[in-house]
Amino acid sequence: MTSSHVPIVPITLTVNGRTGLTLYAPPWEDDEGEEWQGFLGDGAKILLYPSSAELAAFVASGEENDLADHPGWGQVLKATPDDLRPTPDDHYDLDAVYEWAGDEPDPVHVSALANVVDMVGRIADCCDDGALRRLVEGTPAYAELVDEEVSYQGKDGRKRWNELGDTIAESWERAIARVESWLRWEGDFTVTEFDDDQTMWERIGAEPITIVLPDATYLTVRGEILADVEGDEVDTVFIGGDDTVAVFTDVADLALYCRTAKEHRLVKLEWWNELADVDDDDAFAPDDDATYDLRKPSTRAADLVRELVEFCGLEPDTELMAILDSPSIDKDDWRDLVTEVATCFQPQD
Repeated sequence: MTSSHVPIVPITLTVNGRTGLTLYAPPWEDDEGEEWQGFLGDGAKILLYPSSAELAAFVASGEENDLADHPGWGQVLKATPDDLRPTPDDHYDLDAVYEWAGDEPDPVHVSALANVVDMVGRIADCCDDGALRRLVEGTPAYAELVDEEVSYQGKDGRKRWNELGDTIAESWERAIARVESWLRWEGDFTVTEFDDDQTMWERIGAEPITIVLPDATYLTVRGEILADVEGDEVDTVFIGGDDTVAVFTDVADLALYCRTAKEHRLVKLEWWNELADVDDDDAFAPDDDATYDLRKPSTRAADLVRELVEFCGLEPDTELMAILDSPSIDKDDWRDLVTEVATCFQPQD
């Protein structure tokens, strides 16, 4: 379905070992009813950036591009770098196609393959690449893959899956080469690797923490996202829903949530999606120095409470909030404030 109000979405493409961010405009209709779709480009190539900050800098530069006339471009101009980070559903890994096709035809692999092949078809259409279009849309195995009615279960389904694998082995290298020819990689893509002394969580910009309450001990994840285009301000956010914090009593449950949940603000962090590939649950266990004991007042505990109050949109009594800045905090007032903060916790176990 097309619309004049379809938003422009950030996506990533992984091609020949490099992953870059760009913008994609799904099909929309102009004022004359003509259908369009497009990518962020310079008139000849699709532009790819190594980080959302560099993508945001290009957008803010005002430089002419292929999406500047899109009806939703004004919203892109207002976007922060965090707004320009793709969701996990908007990652298209052309390199992983061989691996997925060689695995079992479960819904995850079939869906991932279909999404990538469909996106390659859209690149062919937008770049008017007849050879790539014929390769993808004119190949029965690829055309069948993007058909939502296809099934690879049962004897006949297994045969079709094997035929698709043969097709990929024979032609996907050509598809990647055609796509690569339409890409322009802007910036230094070597800086996206881990620094030697950088931990996984430091790279992501978040950390698992332990919160100790009088009647329970919870695990969650806290991080920071940019609050403005310039990157001068950051917001402290937590996993969970609107005005709620998802908390856990078991590391395995926290790990599963981090790998699979998509409806929380930290999912927009640059490298959050990499957690889906972390098999070791122990990697999600908070460090010993990431424990916040809210059973009694302290400067450290008060800092976390202040962050939780702001994130959850709580409105405690003004005098009660004032205790967080006091040299000494009354224990009864502290207990009342912590009790109110705990109302925004949503146990997930």
